[in-house]
Amino acid sequence: MTFKRKLFATLLAIMTGLGFVFSDNASAASKKKVSFEQAWKLCKAELDKDKIPNTSGMANERYIRGGACMKKYGYDL
Repeated sequence: MTFKRKLFATLLAIMTGLGFVFSDNASAASKKKVSFEQAWKLCKAELDKDKIPNTSGMANERYIRGGACMKKYGYDL
């Protein structure tokens, strides 16, 4: 390999490694633990925004989606 190719391969490896390092730090910062009450409010707002009805025929869907949302924040119902 020529010097230019070695240099390019080295720089490419460094940039790829840095990309993984910074993406892990960004995802860890976005997964900050919220309290149960805050998670409940966020999930309820999300369900209301999506207009999931709370009637007897569709309450099961709201319960399932609400439970999945709470699990996203680290809480099991």
